[in-house]
Amino acid sequence: MNFRVIIIFFLFFFVGIGTVFAQENAIVTIISPKPVAVAKGQRTELTVTAEIKKGFHIQANPAADEFLIPTTLTIQAGEFFIPDNPVYPPGHPYKLKGSTEDLLTYEGEVIIRLPVQVMDSAPAGKVSVTGILKFQPCDDRKCLFPRSVPVNIPVQIVNPQK
Repeated sequence: MNFRVIIIFFLFFFVGIGTVFAQENAIVTIISPKPVAVAKGQRTELTVTAEIKKGFHIQANPAADEFLIPTTLTIQAGEFFIPDNPVYPPGHPYKLKGSTEDLLTYEGEVIIRLPVQVMDSAPAGKVSVTGILKFQPCDDRKCLFPRSVPVNIPVQIVNPQK
């Protein structure tokens, strides 16, 4: 009888811990973008839209202090794209409780723009630009460990019009 109680306790404990970790991992969600059509040899601007869970913020890029971890988008452009530097939106001032300094953060929805050049040698068809969005989530009392989420931007490469 006591053995069953112990088993049930551990099941509830580990399910509860798993739920907490799953909730923390879902602090930032990438909203799936619509495919972008672009001709070979042309430049375009891709976007990554991240939704930040209510009650949390992430550090802007650039961050307000050198010791804070800014949000960064790293792209593995592959052989068909030449990426330029991501364009981050300005951060919004945020003051932690008990602090005298403002932080620069993102809350709600943030859109990061990524200018890219499609190579002339790229084959026509559907491809993906993939990458990683790294960030440090915080609430009004504490910051969590830095984390990252995968990014996948669908692109339709078309032949240039003649």
